[in-house]
Amino acid sequence: MIPILVKREFISRVKGTAYIFTTLFGVVVFVALSFLPPIMARINQSMAPGQIELVVLEQPGTSSVLPYLQEVSSHKDGFVVRSSGGLSEQEAYQVVLDEGLSGLLLVDGPLYTLVTPDGSNMMLNDEVESTLNMAVSRWNAARLGLSPEDMASLFNRVDFRVREVSPLREDGQELDSVAHTQAMVLAYFLLFMIYMALIMYGNMVASGVAEEKSSRIMEVMVSTVKPMELMLGKIIGVGSLGLLQFLIWIGTGLLMNSMGSAGFLGGILGATEPLSTIPLSTILWFGLYFILGYFFYASIFAAAGALVSRVEEVSQVVTVIMMLLMAGFFAAYISFLNPNGSVAVTTSLIPFTSPMVMFARIVLGSPPVIEIIASVVLLLLALLLGAWLSAKIYRIGILMYGKRPSLRQVFRLIRD
Repeated sequence: MIPILVKREFISRVKGTAYIFTTLFGVVVFVALSFLPPIMARINQSMAPGQIELVVLEQPGTSSVLPYLQEVSSHKDGFVVRSSGGLSEQEAYQVVLDEGLSGLLLVDGPLYTLVTPDGSNMMLNDEVESTLNMAVSRWNAARLGLSPEDMASLFNRVDFRVREVSPLREDGQELDSVAHTQAMVLAYFLLFMIYMALIMYGNMVASGVAEEKSSRIMEVMVSTVKPMELMLGKIIGVGSLGLLQFLIWIGTGLLMNSMGSAGFLGGILGATEPLSTIPLSTILWFGLYFILGYFFYASIFAAAGALVSRVEEVSQVVTVIMMLLMAGFFAAYISFLNPNGSVAVTTSLIPFTSPMVMFARIVLGSPPVIEIIASVVLLLLALLLGAWLSAKIYRIGILMYGKRPSLRQVFRLIRD
């Protein structure tokens, strides 16, 4: 009977618009991740300000910073600095408006103010501030009698690198900052996909149970099949949708990996940067925590759906579950800063948050194997326990109509 229920759930939902859209969206995400380096380069180029032309108005009585601004800007393409030529502030700004310039830079002692028609252009603001800092540094160096060599040695950046060495090994591996940034972006996208999939499929299970219950179909079905079979059929049926979706995404990732490794994609988008490849281990960990997280939360969503009498009440009863999912997502996001910190380690072992946090830790860091095993084992145990408790609630809840049961009644259902 369970295979029939699974087939019914699968066929009734696989042609839905939302399912097709999310499947295609996932395919686009995996393709985009392979083009991440050239895409990021193009985004940076598109966001960079083009021609920058400033008029500088200095208050009299102090040495001028204008020559140093012009010296620094001369080494930057498309950056032009010119004097106000004795104009007043209103007249100089009118020139900016009439000629469509970037802005007017007011210099009044230690205060520097950029007057511009578009103050929300953060790329322009940052570029002007960076140029101004370099010019003021050269100005101060000249006043202090420092030579260009002194300035170069004073502001020379250190060659800082990070080497990760396991306590059990003598050799180490030097970390690539660019690769780490790409890993963070990859982890964020895949983490977001796990989060959205758990929400979407969990709500699909809860809404399906409530819909059948409100239409009284449940009474007919219970007379022919056991409540446990109903719950498993719905969970596995909806889960098979997620599994099919996952296989499509994984197939896309593997295809992009093989094409990228073979060099077939190098000329697309004019990519001069190397294309990203999604490690097979990352894909497998994504699948494992996606499946375990789904079945753990799906049983809870099914029990929640059995406690309501109308579909409209589903959103109210699943609020707590949604908050747990949000807590897991934010904990995983926080763990990006320190994947092996106490917060990340603790939340990666709690079943409600581990599907997202431990996955993020595996992608970004190298958590101890014992912690990974403990996370999987605890999640499996919680899955079995949650399925058992949810089955007890589901067995009685699907035949309860009228007022939604209180927490005391829910605990009574679990004890019975």
